Amino acid sequence: MNQPTAIHLLNRLLGIVSRSFLQYLKYAKPYVPPGRKEVMEMLAAMVTDQDSMADRISQRIMDQRELPRTGEFPMGFTDMHDLDIDYLIRVAINCQRQDIVSIGQLVGELQLAPAAKSLAEESLGMAKGHLQSLEELASAQVPSAQVPAS
Repeated sequence: MNQPTAIHLLNRLLGIVSRSFLQYLKYAKPYVPPGRKEVMEMLAAMVTDQDSMADRISQRIMDQRELPRTGEFPMGFTDMHDLDIDYLIRVAINCQRQDIVSIGQLVGELQLAPAAKSLAEESLGMAKGHLQSLEELASAQVPSAQVPAS
């Protein structure tokens, strides 16, 4: 695979990882009801994973004497401020599923660039793990009538 194509695909991967909905939630200031503080800790851990992966992808791009390009957050995310965290988890699940499809396509397109493909495969595994964690968070939602007092 020629270098510009692999770099282009790595930059697409970087954009998916570094401009994910989970990353956006850092800035969205969701409403977190009493008894759901652990959700924010779990989301912060996922963001840390993504930050680490984004650093590795960026380094791979820079190793090829190219510039990492993350792009912007999708415009649709801008409506997600101050909403309930349990609702946002459901949105995050849908976004994560879309990211998994996109990353899976990149894995296929990077067949002739083994180092880049390896990063894409790791990103795919991480995304699948995050999806599982998000689904567990969604299934552990505390009904509002049963929220313990703080």
